Amino acid sequence: MNRKQAQERIAELRREIERHNYLYYTLDAPEISDAEYDALYRELANLEREFPDLVTPDSPTQKVGGPVARELATVRHEFPMYSLDNAFSLGELRDFDARVHRFLKLDVAEPLEYHVEPKLDGLAVSLKYENGRFALGTTRGDGREGEDVTANLRTLKPLPLRLTRDVSLTVRGEVFFTEQDFARVNEQRKEAGEPLFANARNAAAGSLRQLDTAVTASRPLRIFLYALEEPERHGVKTQAGAIAKLRELHLPTAPLNTLCRGIDEAVSYIEGDLAEAREGLAFSTDGAVVKLNDFALWDKLGFTAKSPRFAIAYKYASAEAVTELEGVTFQLSRTGTMTPVAELAPVEIGGVTVKRATLHNLDEIERLGVAIGDKVRVMRAGEVIPKVQGVAEVGEKRRDILAKLPTHCESCGTKLVRRDDPPNLACPNRECPEVVAQQVAFFASRGAMRIERLGGKIARRLVREGLLKDVADIYTLREHERELVALEGFAEISVQNLLAEIEGSKRRPFARVLYALGIPEVGAQTARLLTEHFADIDEMIAAPPERFDEIYGIGEVVAREIWEFLHDERNLKLIKRLREAGLQFASGAEGQAGGFFSGKKVCVTGRIDPFTRDEWKEIIEASGGYFVTAVSKSTDLLLAGEEPGSKLAKAEKLGVEVMDANALREALKSDVPPESEELAARWREFVGED
Repeated sequence: MNRKQAQERIAELRREIERHNYLYYTLDAPEISDAEYDALYRELANLEREFPDLVTPDSPTQKVGGPVARELATVRHEFPMYSLDNAFSLGELRDFDARVHRFLKLDVAEPLEYHVEPKLDGLAVSLKYENGRFALGTTRGDGREGEDVTANLRTLKPLPLRLTRDVSLTVRGEVFFTEQDFARVNEQRKEAGEPLFANARNAAAGSLRQLDTAVTASRPLRIFLYALEEPERHGVKTQAGAIAKLRELHLPTAPLNTLCRGIDEAVSYIEGDLAEAREGLAFSTDGAVVKLNDFALWDKLGFTAKSPRFAIAYKYASAEAVTELEGVTFQLSRTGTMTPVAELAPVEIGGVTVKRATLHNLDEIERLGVAIGDKVRVMRAGEVIPKVQGVAEVGEKRRDILAKLPTHCESCGTKLVRRDDPPNLACPNRECPEVVAQQVAFFASRGAMRIERLGGKIARRLVREGLLKDVADIYTLREHERELVALEGFAEISVQNLLAEIEGSKRRPFARVLYALGIPEVGAQTARLLTEHFADIDEMIAAPPERFDEIYGIGEVVAREIWEFLHDERNLKLIKRLREAGLQFASGAEGQAGGFFSGKKVCVTGRIDPFTRDEWKEIIEASGGYFVTAVSKSTDLLLAGEEPGSKLAKAEKLGVEVMDANALREALKSDVPPESEELAARWREFVGED
């Protein structure tokens, strides 16, 4: 066989082998036997050995692994990888539907179309194809950055290294083990005297993150893809269309996807056909993912800080285990509440060793009827803290938990009181050292004011020394610089660094300040929602409870908590002191005064290097602007990068100002760089500063 003939046969074999991989792994409909498949593979391998210059990275023979890497590189996602909110009951699933209707201002009786998919239990990944060739694969990581596992993903047999068309796209999916393959891998490890994997999900994650790609190649990992980024570039308008596009390109997708009209139909499918079918699936699924089908509605709903508003994960009842309740401790929170925590004999639930579980409150203890010494049922639902479900077996020498409750706070000695909502013991002393220390540590945490040198240990020390009596005292520490330097373990340089971080925290935006205040039930995203609806703290204080309840994502209970916090005299004094210290309490005041984006509603389409879309969001908001996910008449500016989507045409139609990367570079030259050193370095590079 001459070289030209070999080249033609090699191309034919590669197409044939990839087609059989798709039939076998994705459609579960093999056309040939394993022996016939092996014969094709051997023929290809022999030809490539004979003509090594014809070997290409996308050949099926290259899925065998290679040299050992020193470490996995970190890659910044072009599109942030959000995690889904969870629903653990059908009621919560219906609540999700009601929230979507309320946000879209639709009559709840008007059914929306949902795309329902089996929820996969594996490791989330992002894959990039360039001109039809697999180019990059990363783990989800923290959602903004993940690990480069391109070499390892290349070893997965179900994953095509070359698509059926020369298109460029980014897709998302999940890497996992089938139950049978997981059992086989553990059996092999047992025979080799190696420790067993705790569960299939951890095994998949560990296998994909190997430094030696040959180890990954030796394990029968599978992958299903379920998301297409920037679908408008590919003429796709729905989630059902995205799945169809993935299948058209022979990318592996999960079975049992279905379209449902309205939440009732979705619930019926999840509890009926899907629940019944999942028992016979080769892969594990612990629930369903419910997504709005129409991508236009995705743009309207947008995202919270961590999750999309247009999708939710419904989880079937979680696994339980039985173990002994050895004791109960009471954990003091930053609100003064003493939450009962069950101390358990260690037990494995879903591959995780559980030693502690929440008992929620005193009424829950009474309702469950549990006592120390009992065998109790413990459930671990998803990633939330395990909880005690009830008594499995009454202990012979059981001790009543409620009969001997603590009477005084261990931290300050104050007599404990009982609160009704939730029904728990509480320390009423708002100056309790442990409560204050926890409030300070929370206020200074990375997600809040990001004073990283003021963690829990340092906070407790400064409270104990009398330098901090509340969070506002943080901004008086410069007056106590000599006292700080004199403390054991404090050097002058560390004190200066701490004071510099405190000064820098004054530039944190209004939303971060609100979150840092520790308003009950107000997380980072709720704080952001509040700053989008209120110009400043004064408008918030003047607002009635109903005004908060009208905001999508804030219910009646949370609205009442916010209103009560803002009308507590002590809290108002605290806010006054923080304002006087220079913290930002107005939506337009944060970030750079007079920054280019200040007061503007800004949307982004396409890629504008060297920042991801999520980083542009951070830069825009730090400059006093508002990042929006969809173009509308109220949008002030669209930043259009490489390969822009349909937002560009819409902006031009509506007369919205459009700015490309070059114009943006010029506009930002007079702005102050972002606060983050890492972002600031790339920002200077972008605007052309030395």
